[in-house]
Amino acid sequence: MANIIINEALATRLEQVARQQNKRVEEVLSEAVDLIEAQAAESLTPEQQFMRKVYEIAREYWQKHGDTERLALTDEQLDEQFWLIDHEGIPRLKSEEGTITLPPDPLEALIGLVGDGPEDLSESVRETMEARYKSWDAAYSASQTFNGD
Repeated sequence: MANIIINEALATRLEQVARQQNKRVEEVLSEAVDLIEAQAAESLTPEQQFMRKVYEIAREYWQKHGDTERLALTDEQLDEQFWLIDHEGIPRLKSEEGTITLPPDPLEALIGLVGDGPEDLSESVRETMEARYKSWDAAYSASQTFNGD
């Protein structure tokens, strides 16, 4: 349990709300914080919501490893400074971008394969199917001639 100091007027309001709702002051405060967090989450874009979850993972790592400096960064500061979580699960800031070597990303290789192909894959499929059917037609015609039909 922790003690916090608030002004008398706010304490009176909190106690009054708690009595009206037949709850403890701690419950009223907890519900108020939950409501504030929910409203804040609703105002975020999907990308920001995703990044908040990434920041939670980063903070768990920093907490586990005692990195209080990074742990103290706000979401807004991380929006500007956060880079990625590397292949070893270590959260990295943009300031580290040139200091570590990341392994090649296999997805980038796949993107390169697709990027090197034709722009309109449907055209390539049509050409392939046309060539295949022509060879089948030729083989069928030859078999018909051979069979004497």
